[in-house]
Order: sequence, then structure tokens, then C-alpha cells
Amino acid sequence: MLAVGCLEHEAGSKRKGTRNLSGPVLYFLYLPLLVPQISFMAGIQLLLVVMRLDGQWITLFWSHLVFVLPYLFIVLRTTYLSYDGRFSDQALLLGKSYSTAFLKIKLPMLLRPLLFSWAVGFSVSVAQYIPTMLVGAGRFSTLTTEAVAMASGSDRRAMAVSALIQQALPLVIYALALAVPKILYYNRKGMQV
Repeated sequence: MLAVGCLEHEAGSKRKGTRNLSGPVLYFLYLPLLVPQISFMAGIQLLLVVMRLDGQWITLFWSHLVFVLPYLFIVLRTTYLSYDGRFSDQALLLGKSYSTAFLKIKLPMLLRPLLFSWAVGFSVSVAQYIPTMLVGAGRFSTLTTEAVAMASGSDRRAMAVSALIQQALPLVIYALALAVPKILYYNRKGMQV
């Protein structure tokens, strides 16, 4: 929702011809992808410890969002900004509100890229070990932390099952991201960007 809101604001400012600050903001947004994760998260963990916010679910959510959001923008930005606004303009001309045009015209037409970006974000979040351990202060058990813990053990069968489950979850999400638009819009080939 955060990525869609930011992209909707950027698309609106582009259509109005107003000055957009997305360039410098995007450089800041992509910073977690450029800086090594361990050094970046060590600084964030130190800040959270000083503020006494480490080990809470909201900071763990935020730390995952720091790494997921750039990938969402990478996957979604080009397709979202290439949406032809004339479809929404037609709904507005026919008396529909902006929110109705957004929810009933724009989002259904962008369902495939939205689901695919959500699948990429899910895959990135599932694989986050360092933010979960550092920011979560070891209090939160995820599939990734359990897989790493099992890797140091001697039970190869349990480790293999854990690795297969960790691999299968993103696979299921990607399959859903591909199947849902095909099922919903089987008879509507024009519902594509």
C-alpha cells in the first residue's frame, strides 16, 4: 500500500506537471540495496537499542520494510507510471469519484504487476535473516532463523524439510500472482497494461 501510494502521488504530480522530488528520495530509498546489510543493520540496531525500541514487532516490521520497499519500487514503478490515465479520466468524465475510478478501473488493470511486486516483496521478506536477528533481538522465530539454526545441527532431514518449506512459500506466492489475474480476467483480455 505504501508503494502504491507513493507511485500514485508521483503519477499525479507527473500529470499535473508539478515538480517532483522522487529522484533524490529514490536514491535514499535504494540505499539499503547498495550498503552491505550487516553494517547497515548494525547501525539501525544501535539506534533502536539507544531508543529502547529493539525486540518489538513494529521495529521488526519496519526493518523488513526497509529492504522490501526498494524491490517493490523496482518491480512496480515502470509499469505503474506507464498506466494510461485516459481510462481513469473516462470514469471521472462519467461522474465517478476519483476513489471509485482508482479502485474499479486502475487497480484491476494493474492487478498483475501489483501481485507480482507483492510476490517479490514476500520473497525478499522471507529471506531476511540479519534484520530479524538484530532488530528482533532474537525474540522472533521465523522460518529463516529456524533454517539457519537447523543448519548448524546434525539433523539433515529436518534441515532439508525446513529449506524446502522456505523455498516452497515464495513459489506458491509467485504461482498465485500468475494464476489470480488469469482466473479473474479470463474473458477480459483488455484488462492488461
